[in-house]
Amino acid sequence: AAGLVGLREIRDIPGTLNGLYLWLCQRLFPRGLFVNIKPLLNVLLAAPWPLTPQQLFTAVWTQDTSLNIQDFQSKLHALSPLLVDGPNGTKLLFHANFTEWLTDVKYCTQKYLCSRTEGHSMLAMSLTLQGPQLDIDGICQLATHLVSSGHHKENSSLLALWMLSTSVPALPPSCSQALTACLAQLPALVSQEVPQLLLKSGLVSPSYFPDADLNEDMQWNTDGDQPRKSLEMEVSVKKLLDSGLSVNQPTSTGQTLLTRAAHDGSAELVKFLLTQNSDPLVSDPQGQTPLTLASRQGHVNVLSVLLAWTKCQSTETAVQMMEHVDNEGWTALRSAAWGGHCEAVRLLLDAGAEVNGCDSDCRTALRAAAWGGHEDIVLTLLDYGAQINKADSKGRTPLIAAAYMGHHETVEILLDHNADVNLADEDGRTALSVVALCVPTAAGIQGFGEVAGLLLERGADPGHRDHDGMTPLLLAAYEGHDDVVELLLEAGADVDETAHPDGSFSSAAAVTPLLAAAAMGHMKTVSRLLFWGAAVDAIDCEGRTALCLAAARGSLEVVRALLDRGLDENHKDDLGWTPLHAAACEGHRTICAALTDQGSMARVGEMDIEGRTPLILAAQEGHWSTVKLLLDRRSPIDHRAYDGHSALSAAFLEGHADVAELLMKRGADTDVRDAEGRPLLYLLVLNNCLEMAALLIEKGGVPLESRDSEGRTALHVASWQGNLEIVGLLLNHGANPNTQDAEGRPPIHSVAWTGHVTMGHRLLEASAVNIDLACHQGATALSIASQEGHSNIVRMLLEKGANPNHIDKYGRSPVKVAGKHGLFNIVRLLESFGAKPYLGQLPNSNTVSPVKPDKIPSLGLSENNAVEVTGTTSSSSLSSPGSTGERFHSLQSSQTSSTCHSLATVQTVPADSLSFIQQIQQHSLPRSRSRHSILPPPGSTGMGSLRGNNQMQPTGIPHPAVCTVTALVHSCDLSQKGLSPELEYHDKITKQNSNLIKNRRTNYIGGKWHSFMASLGIMPGQEIPLGAKNRENPPSDYPQRLQSPSQPEAWDSLTHNVLSPVCYNFVPTPPCSALADDGMFTITTTDPQLHLKQAIKLQFEGPTSAALYKRETPL
Repeated sequence: AAGLVGLREIRDIPGTLNGLYLWLCQRLFPRGLFVNIKPLLNVLLAAPWPLTPQQLFTAVWTQDTSLNIQDFQSKLHALSPLLVDGPNGTKLLFHANFTEWLTDVKYCTQKYLCSRTEGHSMLAMSLTLQGPQLDIDGICQLATHLVSSGHHKENSSLLALWMLSTSVPALPPSCSQALTACLAQLPALVSQEVPQLLLKSGLVSPSYFPDADLNEDMQWNTDGDQPRKSLEMEVSVKKLLDSGLSVNQPTSTGQTLLTRAAHDGSAELVKFLLTQNSDPLVSDPQGQTPLTLASRQGHVNVLSVLLAWTKCQSTETAVQMMEHVDNEGWTALRSAAWGGHCEAVRLLLDAGAEVNGCDSDCRTALRAAAWGGHEDIVLTLLDYGAQINKADSKGRTPLIAAAYMGHHETVEILLDHNADVNLADEDGRTALSVVALCVPTAAGIQGFGEVAGLLLERGADPGHRDHDGMTPLLLAAYEGHDDVVELLLEAGADVDETAHPDGSFSSAAAVTPLLAAAAMGHMKTVSRLLFWGAAVDAIDCEGRTALCLAAARGSLEVVRALLDRGLDENHKDDLGWTPLHAAACEGHRTICAALTDQGSMARVGEMDIEGRTPLILAAQEGHWSTVKLLLDRRSPIDHRAYDGHSALSAAFLEGHADVAELLMKRGADTDVRDAEGRPLLYLLVLNNCLEMAALLIEKGGVPLESRDSEGRTALHVASWQGNLEIVGLLLNHGANPNTQDAEGRPPIHSVAWTGHVTMGHRLLEASAVNIDLACHQGATALSIASQEGHSNIVRMLLEKGANPNHIDKYGRSPVKVAGKHGLFNIVRLLESFGAKPYLGQLPNSNTVSPVKPDKIPSLGLSENNAVEVTGTTSSSSLSSPGSTGERFHSLQSSQTSSTCHSLATVQTVPADSLSFIQQIQQHSLPRSRSRHSILPPPGSTGMGSLRGNNQMQPTGIPHPAVCTVTALVHSCDLSQKGLSPELEYHDKITKQNSNLIKNRRTNYIGGKWHSFMASLGIMPGQEIPLGAKNRENPPSDYPQRLQSPSQPEAWDSLTHNVLSPVCYNFVPTPPCSALADDGMFTITTTDPQLHLKQAIKLQFEGPTSAALYKRETPL
């Protein structure tokens, strides 16, 4: 009826009942679902009557306490086909025969076998939770489930202890009929064991079972007012011991019967257990013995019994028991003193406890009593000879402990007994010092002023300095204890004293009490100090006045008081911050309002040493209300700090959308650029700030084609990073997919370099995209992808109509580029789309072409975004296209010089192997700051972030503006710092030539002239080699590097006078050259075999020494 079984499935049902049950379970609980509902079945099998869902949940929860109502309901729903409704909303299994099948492993198999004993355990635990509230039926059921659970069958006395520990109420004789009725319903298997368990636990009187074999001295306590106490007395325990329970056997909590009795204060039971040879020296897991527990609780009767027992023992045993120390270092005497149990202390002292006994930290009972403020115990201990000035391992005496806690009477008692008032602890603090430090409400009273006055009256030094150079007055000013400050000043403390640790100067030395109180915002203390004539013009070691500190703290009362005293609201600290800067940075709007109110001279446009105004700091931290106030007070909205960031860029880069919207509504310039000329949208894309970039585009109307100094737009950045969402955002809002940077590269070229296939599809879906757009060197996206070995990119471009026969300015087609790099899979792919056949030598069919795997688009900015190089690939794109203006141009050697060659081939390291993102950040490093920097200096490594970048930079990568040999030198430096180079061959060359590089490094760093001459193997003073001549055209089959229009005129003149044009590097260096050299060398012959020999020679022998002179000094 419920659609559980279809008509067609009836034929699959087994013919036997056992088979039917197995088929049904397999159908209802596939894929291990039965394990989840098995606990519910165990409880249902063990339950003597139907259970409600709540009772079932409670029982199952005791086994899995992480179970919640929702999970239970889902499990119950899964089990519902096997359940039927009982009376009053209860649930039970649909047939008794099915319950028998669930416990018969022969038919249900091990997979569906259930356990009644586990069900009994869960039901026993659920009843245990209700122990004190159980009625007669509940008590009988608890006993039944405990017996049926199978636990402790060999020692049923432990089950009796279970009953005792659950606080189950005892049954008076008046319940005999009800108890008899309950016991009559018990299963036959437990009908004898349950009554025995009730008797052993003392819950019922022996008169209930007149035929039972009971001990004669088993008597029933009929005191109805204390049924629970009677269970813990001698009768019940004796019955347990008679049943075979060891008197020293610990319970699950690790406590013996004697320990538990001593803790509960049952003196009679303690006496009985001692007569049964219970060992009082046995400790629990916390190291506490019956004596220490009774002392801590103040059970004098138990202490009397235990101490009387010690008199009958040897002296060694008595001392061992008396001076026992628990895991936390507490002796019995110290525990009693701390707890304030005066009579217990006297008993222990009279029994011979050591009055000056202490733990491993030398803490005595007198120190514990002084800490607790127990005057009577302090007097008792002193009467018994306690050492009044005995210090603990930290040097703290009882007087210091009492003073710290503010116990005036205890301090007076100790002083009356000649305690040393000026004794200092290991930190150099006396009792007067700690009074200045303590919290006013620690003792529940305002007594610290009284304690300070008492100490000063008894001769405490008000000018004492601790090891940090702090006086009591400075400490009290920091804590805001104005009454203590008043007393110290009256006692002669210097109102303008400063900290001088050990007579030396430190960072805290310039702090006066007024500065300390102002920094913490304690108005009353500031008023007291000003009343006593404190100097208001004091400054700390960082140049901050009291007004600066109070403004940073946000204390309006202190700020107004100091302004009334005439403090300069435009005073600058060492970082150039005024009080308004400090308040704006912390977002204290009311302070900013007070500083800029009419009559105040605070200047809202004041700059710190990094050119930042208070508005920039408030926007940076996201304080909307403070930003609004400063704008209302006519703070310059478009002011830019020295790093080029304005308040708007600070808010955007830190992700404060509400502040950014406010600034845009007020007319802030959205096309703001940093000091390196990078637009705000560009920086947001660089940081993958999708939401903030969308906000800037949609509400700021920022131009999408804003470019950096290299002509790159935000779309270039997003394409290189593979951020599909940001690219979609830019294209959807009208970004030009054909925009070209200063070297003519469109965004699709970045995809060709990095291999982001999904990104490529997205760009090619844009309207009017030009797939064959070429850069200034004539390379198209297909040319670059063919060189890099991105087969999926090549296929995608070809399928979209890219020209496979495009020829760049050096006469190279994609087929030729791929072939010379050994990427023959790419060659075959190009030829299949109509490219002219490759004329070079192809490998045999068994050769595997080293094709670079395509990259999956990544949204991160880590080194994983760089395209990896496979083990044998001839591609060299470890980064994006580089800047011609920043790149060294390797010139050709003459016909007579074949040893000086380009190292920018696949057998060496890339000349510029920094990634596109790293190239953007290359110009400067972050400066160190003495405090938290709100905006970094220009060109910091933050990639647009105002606080800098926390990501790890790729290791072993040379500076982007150096030539190949300089890259080797740089990598050598990196390896010395513990950074590993990226390529094995790079590491090999570095090791082989490190000494030569080191020797030449100092001599040839004199700019581009030395760099160029060294590339020809010419040292200073040498002539240009004979045979050097100008070239009008590139040599056949070898690419030449075009001179960049951004090169200086002197550089252009130099190259044209010697060798021009020159061979260009095929390595991408952000963001300029699109294509790299073919993987061969600039030599004068066109013999391909010679080219191959030179390549092999370079790979296995390393570069010649002449090549090592080529270097360029980075800008």
